Amino acid sequence: MLNLRMLKVSDLLLWIAVGLLALIGFFAIFSSTFALLLKHGIDSLLYVKRQMLAFSLGAAGLVFFSYLDYKHLKRLAPFLYALMLFLLILVIFGGTGTAGAQRWFQVGSFSFQPSEIAKIIMVICLASFFTEKRTLNSRWDSFLLIGLVGLPFLLIFKQPDLGTALVFVAILLGMLCASWASPKLLAVLFTPIISILVRPLLPLWIIYLGAVAISLFLSRARFWDWAAIFGTNTVIGLAMPFIWGLLKPYQRQRITAFLDPGADPYGAGYHSLQSKIAIGSGGLFGKGFLHGTQTQLQFIPEQHSDFIFSAIGEEWGLIGAGLTLVLFAIVLWRTLVIASDARDYFGFLLASGIAAMTAFHILANVGMVLGILPVVGIPLPFISFGGTSLIINLISMGILQSICMRRQKLIF
Repeated sequence: MLNLRMLKVSDLLLWIAVGLLALIGFFAIFSSTFALLLKHGIDSLLYVKRQMLAFSLGAAGLVFFSYLDYKHLKRLAPFLYALMLFLLILVIFGGTGTAGAQRWFQVGSFSFQPSEIAKIIMVICLASFFTEKRTLNSRWDSFLLIGLVGLPFLLIFKQPDLGTALVFVAILLGMLCASWASPKLLAVLFTPIISILVRPLLPLWIIYLGAVAISLFLSRARFWDWAAIFGTNTVIGLAMPFIWGLLKPYQRQRITAFLDPGADPYGAGYHSLQSKIAIGSGGLFGKGFLHGTQTQLQFIPEQHSDFIFSAIGEEWGLIGAGLTLVLFAIVLWRTLVIASDARDYFGFLLASGIAAMTAFHILANVGMVLGILPVVGIPLPFISFGGTSLIINLISMGILQSICMRRQKLIF
């Protein structure tokens, strides 16, 4: 039986923002699939009905996890981690996929993606880990943490699914920042990202290494700190050609297309160019629902999934796209408020991890659609077509509401 007293102390703004985002998603999915389905004589509501089914399941999960005391998740963390590894290993050998990517399990007419489930499990496991180890006092603790995240990261990278693998890095960095468990480890993990970004410009990379060395010298860092931070940046930079070779051909094409979309306008750069055309043509007020030329003429393949934001920008214009971003900002704001008001450290870390995960999804997806970031397979939360993603995002909101509703002692 639902406890209405608990519901009264839940976060109303979060309920509203998530509901409106899901509603926008239904309209955007219908618009981006309507013409194609009609052309082939298929039910024009097919994708919307599937998304509504996923929303119903996700809403049930949201309610369940809202009323489940989130502290129980801490005790379940080891079992959830084992389940995650089992699913990620199993999908490599027994999963289904397309275009060389093996990421899904097919059960009858339904499919689900274990890597989406792994994201929220990783947040729970890291929150439990940092609650037990508020500071990483030994190198063994740091190695244990890297292994905790590194193992599922490698399994997902193997599928291959670079976008989801990068989400794990974002979750780790975000929760390290929130917990402040090890500033040194944070530097070891964060500075190599800068090294990767500047490595293509060799003189700039050398200057960057010099700046890292000076910073370590001025901070009177010990030998092991030098070896970890400066050594990692140097090794990562020198190993870039080898790392580049490990990427799949389509992944390398996406990166080169991001740097120069015009070099292959009908190949790797096609999505990015067409997406920017759609966004730009929307203007201030948009072309109107079901009147976007790029959307209705299917210039952007699979637009209903990762490139759904381009349909919003074209048909609803800057105002519609801006409103969508405002709703996302409200979700992130309320998530951070819930984190700051949490009754315990575990709740604070859970909410912080969900904030990092959600923020990375939004930034990576919108940046990809606008052409300011490389194309990676990351859905837009609550809006992109994808049952597993929608269900997991709604469950994440349920966990947030559970943290919110237990800020004060309640009489059941």
